[in-house]
Amino acid sequence: MPLSAPSASSNGGLPPVPQELLAQRRRNRLLYGGVFLALLVSALGVGFNPLQVLSALLKGGDFALRFWPPSLTHFPQFFRALLETFAMALWGSFLATFLAVPLAFLGARNVVSNRAVYLGARAVMDFLRGFPEIVLALIFVAAVGLGPLPGILALTLHTAGVVGKLLSESVETVDPRPVEAVRATGAHPLLVIAYGFWPMISPAFTSITLYHFEVNFRSATVLGLVGAGGIGFELMQTVRAFRFQDAATVILLILVGVFLVDKLSAWLRRILL
Repeated sequence: MPLSAPSASSNGGLPPVPQELLAQRRRNRLLYGGVFLALLVSALGVGFNPLQVLSALLKGGDFALRFWPPSLTHFPQFFRALLETFAMALWGSFLATFLAVPLAFLGARNVVSNRAVYLGARAVMDFLRGFPEIVLALIFVAAVGLGPLPGILALTLHTAGVVGKLLSESVETVDPRPVEAVRATGAHPLLVIAYGFWPMISPAFTSITLYHFEVNFRSATVLGLVGAGGIGFELMQTVRAFRFQDAATVILLILVGVFLVDKLSAWLRRILL
């Protein structure tokens, strides 16, 4: 005989709790317990100690006083490095589109019927996305030397993989009716892409590209730490030389640069979308 739900009298006069809700509560308890257990095990594995974190924060506060006040002695040099970082992000984002757009269409099921081509394009995008920009920058610094060129190449390849993946997903979700209407005219496949797919995905392309331009500017500041030029290289040099007041100027310039690039991207998004 099947078990019935708890009666109202056995629940203190309240209506019975649905079995689905009870099951959901049990799943939530198991989930929260699993997360807590994972945090506990990982903390033991890395020797995490809250007291050590608090001590490090207190020491960090004393160390931060060495950065004040910022020095303006080398401001022109740092400002040029900031412009170099902006150029790295701009060129990396621009060149990435020439790889991302073909990969996006080749990696979309509703565009390419050949499974080998589709899987190959997806594999290329996964490969490019799998390497962080800083790893690619290290490789290119070893290959072509110090300077902004390794940073541009690293940003180009990584961004092509990310933007291509996001754009291919947008291509796969388009309304098929306008595409079929263009195909029905006997148009060349490239014309089908230009007049069937592109009008529907161009807003997504613009939004994705502008967002990754913002991301690339922040990433470009980090690439300088491995010798890829830009203001990150100046930050590394000042900290290594214990010129903390100069380092404070570099950090402030990075913050201002990120703020201005975000505002520029938002302004372009309002105009283009």
